[in-house]
Amino acid sequence: MGCKPEKEVESYDFFENIENYIDKVNKAENSSSSDGGYSDCDGFSKAWESSFKDTQIAKNICKELIILYNSLNNLKAKSTRSKDYKDECEFFNYWVNFKISKNMINERDCVEKIYNAFESHCIKDFGVILDADIIYNINKDDLYKMNILYSLYNKYTEIDTILKNTSQVDKQSLLNLSNACCTHYNQASYICNGDNNSTFCTKLKSFDLKYEQLYSKLVGQGYDFSDYFTKLSECPNTKIIATAVTGTVVGLIPLVGVLYKFTPMGQMFISKNGILNKDIRNNDEEMINMSLMEQENEALKFQKGTYNIKYQSL
Repeated sequence: MGCKPEKEVESYDFFENIENYIDKVNKAENSSSSDGGYSDCDGFSKAWESSFKDTQIAKNICKELIILYNSLNNLKAKSTRSKDYKDECEFFNYWVNFKISKNMINERDCVEKIYNAFESHCIKDFGVILDADIIYNINKDDLYKMNILYSLYNKYTEIDTILKNTSQVDKQSLLNLSNACCTHYNQASYICNGDNNSTFCTKLKSFDLKYEQLYSKLVGQGYDFSDYFTKLSECPNTKIIATAVTGTVVGLIPLVGVLYKFTPMGQMFISKNGILNKDIRNNDEEMINMSLMEQENEALKFQKGTYNIKYQSL
């Protein structure tokens, strides 16, 4: 059934404080994965197991929402006159929509309906009935855009953390994360192509400026990590790949350059001095292995087409 969004225009204002919210989410996720406590979540997960991919996932989401809510002090205190209260309300609603939408088996149930069930089942552990206008179904297009922005800022915070200790920089992780940013940035750039001055595109420009601040941290006295970092301006162009895939010879030359930097073969030779990079190694991190054309298709609501050229961040 269709879940009608309650707002025609969504606010992206909470992204002004997104780094703080990301930190709270990380703590909530880490805490929710531990066993014990929150017995109400057992009842919720069993009652709604048919709506989620896994009963344990439903239970973890339940625990995470409780922990996250308790960390949002302005929302918890109902400081309605504060801008921080408004931003925390918007962020909490975004996170509820994101977590439930991501983990639902199908779209049979609306996010708002499942959240209301969460409140009803967790009277002891949560014990809060939020104002009716705080949690609502976000428009799918806006939720998609918010997810892109959140992913970009999440990668940014991880990169910034790595670069704070230049004596122990994990070069492989640095390269992985900056390449992963390209995946999300290409999606966002496609949406903002042309004279698009939407709120989302304005927030993307703010991210650009924030991300550029990392560049000055790559080189310093006794270290240079620029070979292990992909700037946004260096992200491979999806249209170049599309041209190459369709067989246009002109596209093959730029394609070689893209493959050189963004594939396992290319990473073996990514050294300014021409020396084999011995720092590249296998790791247990999840590999981002998404076709550039699939990225473009995702932004176009999954238009028809299958491609074999893969964009891989190591």
